[in-house]
Amino acid sequence: MVCTSSAILATIVIEWENIQLAEADRCSKMLAELMRQIDAYPADSAGTPPQFEVLLVFDEQKMTAGDIHEFCRQCIPNAARQATIRVLPSPGLGYYEQKNLGAREAQGSIVVFLDSDVIPEAGWLAKLLSSFDNPAVNVVCGNCFLAAEDVVSKSLALAWFFPLREASDSLLPRDSFFANNVAFRRHVALANPFVPLEGTSRGACRMLARRLTADRVGLFINTGARVSHPAPNGFRHLVARGATQGRDNLLFNRLLDRGSLGSSLARAFRLQTRAWRRILLEHRKVGLGVLGIPAALAIASFYYVCYFAGDMLTRIAPVWAEHHVTLEG
Repeated sequence: MVCTSSAILATIVIEWENIQLAEADRCSKMLAELMRQIDAYPADSAGTPPQFEVLLVFDEQKMTAGDIHEFCRQCIPNAARQATIRVLPSPGLGYYEQKNLGAREAQGSIVVFLDSDVIPEAGWLAKLLSSFDNPAVNVVCGNCFLAAEDVVSKSLALAWFFPLREASDSLLPRDSFFANNVAFRRHVALANPFVPLEGTSRGACRMLARRLTADRVGLFINTGARVSHPAPNGFRHLVARGATQGRDNLLFNRLLDRGSLGSSLARAFRLQTRAWRRILLEHRKVGLGVLGIPAALAIASFYYVCYFAGDMLTRIAPVWAEHHVTLEG
């Protein structure tokens, strides 16, 4: 285990899994923006600029350290003066295991988990870390919203599980978070690792949030720490996302004794009607015109057909679904 260094304010842990699903250009923009924010981070009261560590955690069965070094050389040739960048191999480890490894290797007193496919807005890092000035805060997440760039992404911004972009900057108690934009005091992260749910692609953050809330481990949201997430990258990824969400939700709810077919039907109906309601009532918030509403309703309906198909395939053919209903499609 790596000991923390008092000279390092925070370690930013970036998994290198999602870059395989999104456009590499988003990851390039994320790294460039992160370096800008690290360089701009204010000095302490003594005038000393804080030091940061960036851990890029990757599965060496899928890529090499040389690939990542070359990618960084091209997109951040002049990396932040205040950051030490380390490339950390994690053979065979998945999304959540990479985050846990990053926390164990981190030298900063705060561990920030940022995904390789999100892009922080200006001020994201300072707002997230300033939350820890409040001693009640042990974990703080930011606002992750879907980038609304075309009809499909605008439709999914309203229909998907991410909230809309927050307009205010507030620090508020929270009982849930997304693992793509969250920070922990390091000792809290080590005591509360992500525990992946067997057979799922995502969902461990939901279980961890429940545990943190039950244990009264100060979990907050800073709505000003905003990052944008991409919409599914093409038709195949859209289908895989929907089916995987259906599968993951079924497996998660089985742990809570809510895995009956009736419960699944109720969840699918609730998610579908919520999506329709948001499209009809909040479409202007994402720049979707009235003429785009029919297309948005159709896209949302198709997504939740895929969602329910993932649920049903997991019931009917669990072994097949385990290998085929995944984010890799």
